[in-house]
Amino acid sequence: MVSIRLPAIAAGTAVLLALASVAYGAPDPAQGACARALAAADRAEHGYEALKGQLQQIIAEGGHPDASQRQVLAAAEARRDSTASQAQRVCGP
Repeated sequence: MVSIRLPAIAAGTAVLLALASVAYGAPDPAQGACARALAAADRAEHGYEALKGQLQQIIAEGGHPDASQRQVLAAAEARRDSTASQAQRVCGP
C-alpha cells in the first residue's frame, strides 16, 4: 500500500504547488518580456515623432532639412518599425 500512496502524495503536492503559484500571482517571464518590448517600441515611437515634428517645424519656417537630418529621421523610423515588430513577436497576436 505504501507504494500507491507515495505517488499520490507527490502528485497532490505538485498540484498544490502549481495552484499556489497561480493564486499568489507568480510573475510570468513572458509578460515581463512583453512589457519591456512594448516600452522599447513606445520610446522608439516617441523619438521618431519628436524628430519628425522638428523637421516639420523647420519646413514650416521655410527651411530645408539637410541630408544628415533626413538620415537621422530615416534611422529613427527604422528603429520604430523594428521595435514594433519585435514587440509584436514577443507579445503575440
